[in-house]
Amino acid sequence: MPDLHAVFRFKQFSLQHDRSTLKVGTDALLLGAWADLAGARRILDIGTGCGVLALIAAQRAPGAQVDAVETDLPSVEEAAANFAASPWPGRLRAHAIDARRLRSADRFDRILCNPPYYAGEMASTDERKRLARHASGLAPDELAAVIASLLEPSGHAALIIPADREKAFLDPARDHGLFPLRRASVHYIAHRPAKRVLVELGFRTGSLIEGPAMVVQDGTGTYSATYRSLMKDLLPGF
Repeated sequence: MPDLHAVFRFKQFSLQHDRSTLKVGTDALLLGAWADLAGARRILDIGTGCGVLALIAAQRAPGAQVDAVETDLPSVEEAAANFAASPWPGRLRAHAIDARRLRSADRFDRILCNPPYYAGEMASTDERKRLARHASGLAPDELAAVIASLLEPSGHAALIIPADREKAFLDPARDHGLFPLRRASVHYIAHRPAKRVLVELGFRTGSLIEGPAMVVQDGTGTYSATYRSLMKDLLPGF
């Protein structure tokens, strides 16, 4: 019987996240809501975990097929179950495969990834969590190569990365012909330094659109108006 305490409820769907290596978190919610999915037809979610990003994408892009890849088998199984129980089972597919081995005749016009980002510090003793959280699972240069090989020439890839490792992600991306098109810093709490960066990559060069900083909570610990606006179509109570 499912653990009801492990259910995360959205406005249009619910999901289990007790078996996946990483649970539903603020980073995935921010990325899923911020990514430009207008007109998307084929979306790839790299490292889907419980499938939250793929499900948000299916809600926000009603005409798109969403493929989600993951190497951790329990996570893939949980994502597949979440997809089957969602309002969009025919448009969501979970694949137990390493993104580095993924081959597709048709490229994707959108790629989403909340990548493993720790460089080795605070390494988890849980092997599943270590691979999900640490760059040894999918290094920035490997991620850039994967995106470059699977993204349509006019497509976009959206990521959320640590603010202090932005250069480590963007330099390899440029080596593969991917350039930042849109960017926004993320402050978990107002007046504190940015902890994350939302970035959209594409093959074309041009002026970078620097969006307003994303503040999750104001100084009193309540959700900011900006965050509430971003989550209004996703989360109950927003």
